Amino acid sequence: MGRRQRGDNDTGWFHVMNRGVDHQQIFFADSDRVDFGRLLGVGHQRFGVEVHAYCLMSNHFHLLLHCPTGDLSSYMHDLGSAFTRHVNDRIGRDGPLFRGRFRSVRIDTDAYLRCVVRYIHQNPLDLASVEDIDTYRWSSHRTYLGHRRRPSWLRTDFVLDMFHGDSAAFDQFVRSDDPPPNPGRPELLTPIIELIVEEVRPGQTGSNRSISRAVSVLLLDQLPDQLHSDMLQELAFPTPGARRTALSKARRLANADPAIASITERVRRLVA
Repeated sequence: MGRRQRGDNDTGWFHVMNRGVDHQQIFFADSDRVDFGRLLGVGHQRFGVEVHAYCLMSNHFHLLLHCPTGDLSSYMHDLGSAFTRHVNDRIGRDGPLFRGRFRSVRIDTDAYLRCVVRYIHQNPLDLASVEDIDTYRWSSHRTYLGHRRRPSWLRTDFVLDMFHGDSAAFDQFVRSDDPPPNPGRPELLTPIIELIVEEVRPGQTGSNRSISRAVSVLLLDQLPDQLHSDMLQELAFPTPGARRTALSKARRLANADPAIASITERVRRLVA
């Protein structure tokens, strides 16, 4: 699946994610997460980028960003560089902390924006120690519910307005498994798959490209008609037999690597 050009220089909304080199930790102590939040604020002051949701896991992070002035790349470059220096200086390590450039998916519908917030806030449920998202300290969910003070760099009003300012209704939506009210745009599907593969793939069964293709094949029969047609065109099966062969291969990969099934379910809940 080919890489699509990102609109980092455009204004707009973005779901942004990055992870550690070889899936290694990027947050080694609570103080690292605190400093990451401070740097989000520094970037807001410098570039005007607004943070509307976040989740900081041990080896990756998710952000929902609004970029009124189109400075996403500059914002993320400064954030990554400054945070890497902080961690390296604090624990005496050397070298890059992140696996490379960040991943981003542009958001251009309210329905998809709501689902991205839900995806970000549900991320801690992957941890065995977390049974309720309201207990996880390092996401914006507790702030949305009024359980902690809102930092100056975090905006909650825009998303809450979609729920008429009702934090309980927002909380109910985030906890739900309801499908999106409207399917996402077809051109978003490939970058969404790539972003989630970057987040959860174990790096042991095949390359990112083959895993992304397997997820696309597994999703075909679960997609709305518009997305189904678009993905069929992108996968470019020469014959019906080729599609059946690809499906069998994808199922074998999923049986051998449980992470593929997890990725497929995450994508489905965002777009299908």
